[in-house]
Amino acid sequence: MAQSVEQSHRLAELALGSLKEHGLPATPRNFDVWYAHVEGRNPALSRDIQKRLGKDGVLTQADIDGLYNDHIARVDLAGEVLDVVARFETEILQLGELIEASGQSAHGRGIELQELSHQLHQSTEQYPSIAALLESVLSITKSVRQENQHLEKRLAESSDEITSLRHNVENIQQEAMTDPLTGVKNRKSFDTMIDNLVEHAKQTEEPLALVVVDIDHFKNFNDRWGHQTGDHVLRLVAQVMSANVKGADHLARYGGEEFVILLPGTSIENATMLADRIRTVIQSRRLKKRRTNEDLGLVTVSMGVAKYQPGDTPETLIERADQRLYEAKRTGRNRVIGEAAEEDEARAAG
Repeated sequence: MAQSVEQSHRLAELALGSLKEHGLPATPRNFDVWYAHVEGRNPALSRDIQKRLGKDGVLTQADIDGLYNDHIARVDLAGEVLDVVARFETEILQLGELIEASGQSAHGRGIELQELSHQLHQSTEQYPSIAALLESVLSITKSVRQENQHLEKRLAESSDEITSLRHNVENIQQEAMTDPLTGVKNRKSFDTMIDNLVEHAKQTEEPLALVVVDIDHFKNFNDRWGHQTGDHVLRLVAQVMSANVKGADHLARYGGEEFVILLPGTSIENATMLADRIRTVIQSRRLKKRRTNEDLGLVTVSMGVAKYQPGDTPETLIERADQRLYEAKRTGRNRVIGEAAEEDEARAAG
């Protein structure tokens, strides 16, 4: 326990020292971000911090706010929502099965009582001396049958309500895994999917490719035209990519102006071709201001493509795709660089 306390204080000192080094205030939000980074429990957060520092060596408060929203607030909230929803869905499923079984039982008992009532009625005709006694039994039988019919009706209504609740649960799950701005899957969904697909590739040796996409000069759109235009650019890029990914492909917003595409069962050659096709379509779309029809210029993207290799983890696969993305940006942007058998292959804009 003493060692754990000592270690936590050491990490806290590192986090506060880093905040001071970068000229950032030691607010609870900033501290949460940097503590998670120095602790090393959030590799995705650390990667994004290094990316931002790699651009100009500066981290602004806006950068920290974005990191907090992408890696701490949203991920934690989505995880909590999904946990609650999963437990609720289990309870609903069990309740629905119980209601269905109860309904079938009530219906069966109703048929049995109706048959018994018919038999008893025939007995009174053959043995008039026991008619009075059987009349009482028949009355009880009729009452039980009516109650069963009422129970069947209520159980049917409850079953409909359970079905409605399950649909609502599915909608909540969908919302928790969707980026609200672009409508594609969010970071939480991607993290879950890449874990599953890497494990699947490991077990089956089937190919798996990852494309990392970054919008070129995105900050310029925000600075010159405002965040609404920046949001429009994000939606445009997401729309083009959505139209080109099919079936089991998984498109998600990775954070900020970055997107990722997981391509199970796809070779590195086909993944690179797909990425270049998407790049070409995006480049062909001129961006215009809706109200004034003012030409805002071209939107271009840079992409890095990597393939699953034996021994890969989600982190190593993402890291290699990131390296290709950096190379695409370093060599002029608006291009795709993907892993190949012997050397990387770049497709520059033409």
